[in-house]
Order: sequence, then C-alpha cells, then structure tokens
Amino acid sequence: LRIFKIVRFLKQLYLLAYGFLEAAKAVFWVTLLMIVVLYICSVILVRTVGSGAVGSLHQGFLHQQFGCIPKAMLTLFQMMSAPNLHDYYGIFGDYPMLAAFLISFIIFVSFG
Repeated sequence: LRIFKIVRFLKQLYLLAYGFLEAAKAVFWVTLLMIVVLYICSVILVRTVGSGAVGSLHQGFLHQQFGCIPKAMLTLFQMMSAPNLHDYYGIFGDYPMLAAFLISFIIFVSFG
C-alpha cells in the first residue's frame, strides 16, 4: 500500500521536473532570440548614428552610447529592461528617425 503512495508521489515529482525542463528550454530560446535582436539593432545603430555627424552637437553622447556594437547592445539592453528616454529628448529633435527606431524597439521588445 505504501509503495503505491511513493510511486504516485514520484510521478508528481517527475511531472514537476519535466515542467521545469520545458520552461528552461523556452527561456533559452527567448534569450537567444533577444540576443539576435539586440545584435541586429546594435549593428544598425552603430552604422547609422554611432559615428555621428562630424561637428554635431550630440556627437559625443551618440558615440558614447552607440560607438561600438558591445556599447550599443548594452544601451539597448538597458532600454529594454528599463525604458528611460529622458536622456534622449534633446536628440530626438535632430534625429527623428532615431526616435522612431528607439520607440519601435522598446514597444517590440517590451510588449512583443
């Protein structure tokens, strides 16, 4: 009689462990997808605004945030995890496409 209780208990434990394994697989694939999205968006930003226009008022800030791919990926990850565009308000007037790109990025990665 006790054997049946142990088997029933182990079956529930097996189902729980299997559920954790399936969840870990899903988290792995979502993480991989987000790394690819961050990399692609970083390449776009480094090639377009990372070098900045020579003599531009915001050249230093843009180079600091998007000067190379690792910096751009870190900046985008920060925007993805805690979207704070307060530092970018002055830049959005001079770079409206950057504003559209960053807002679209935040909407896609936060709610998509």
